[in-house]
Amino acid sequence: MSSSWEKSHYATFTLWDIDREFQNAHEAYEQYLSRDRKGRSFSSWRCFGRTGQDDVLAKALSLGRNLQNLLDSGKEEFGSKFERGDSICHATLSAQLLRVQHEINVPLLDCMLSRIPMKIPYDDILTTAKSVRRACLYALRDQYARFQAARIAPFLPPPRFSVKFCLFALQLQKDYRKTRARSFPAKKVRPNDRHDEREICPHCSTQISVSAHSGLPDYRRLLFESHIVCAPSDPRDTATFACTSCYKTFDDSYAFLDHVFQKEIGSDRSCQKRWSRQWTVSAVYSKSETDLLDKCLRNCLNRELTRAKTLSMVRSEGKEVGL
Repeated sequence: MSSSWEKSHYATFTLWDIDREFQNAHEAYEQYLSRDRKGRSFSSWRCFGRTGQDDVLAKALSLGRNLQNLLDSGKEEFGSKFERGDSICHATLSAQLLRVQHEINVPLLDCMLSRIPMKIPYDDILTTAKSVRRACLYALRDQYARFQAARIAPFLPPPRFSVKFCLFALQLQKDYRKTRARSFPAKKVRPNDRHDEREICPHCSTQISVSAHSGLPDYRRLLFESHIVCAPSDPRDTATFACTSCYKTFDDSYAFLDHVFQKEIGSDRSCQKRWSRQWTVSAVYSKSETDLLDKCLRNCLNRELTRAKTLSMVRSEGKEVGL
């Protein structure tokens, strides 16, 4: 069963689905090991008083206790609304569910069910598993911080018709159009940890989680050339990514990569397909919809006038107090 980062889920249910997929991955890994070790002698381990080797990957195929502790703390302080979660948390958790299904379970099942002995991509799966655990933990941690702040914006943000990419991202886009260059320098957040995939942008110093996507071999370049400049007031050190077609932004790297993948294959989940279905000429400008169209335009005009008026009031109040 697959999921989508676009659908709104109950956060705790999505976490339960992720944990269930981790359990399925753990079972597939154990079956692979039992088949791979069949016929081998374990006397070398028995002499140490144990039956098997400590396996880091087997321990990584779970969400871990830290996430459960954070979830319990959030439920105790904020109640059911923390379990329900907000849209930002939903997007990140749903993307991690897709990632476990496609980037962990599929390779493990391929190796387990193959008639020809295959070696599992141990390092890649371990890196993905640790990245999923970290992304889920950070999603709940950031949601906890948002709930604590509980600040209500006095007006709606302006509509987004463009994005401001990082200068390093713009340079990568330019170089790729000219020379198709895919290699570029970037430092890792933890150079001594080969299973930590996070890298740092040389220009804006934001952390980019280089999530692997099996449908996009050039995922690293896509992530670096698509991250945008963070606002000075944003305390986060992680990057935000933007689609150049619909200008939708993503805080999670795998959600962005899956969005790009759906656009490239032309699926029904593609932003271009949804736009073409929703905004056809016959649907928007038909005689039966003129009243609805006029109402939408009036609402947009009133919204922008209210926003401009609120901005001018805030600026005038700031000048009066000497800000």
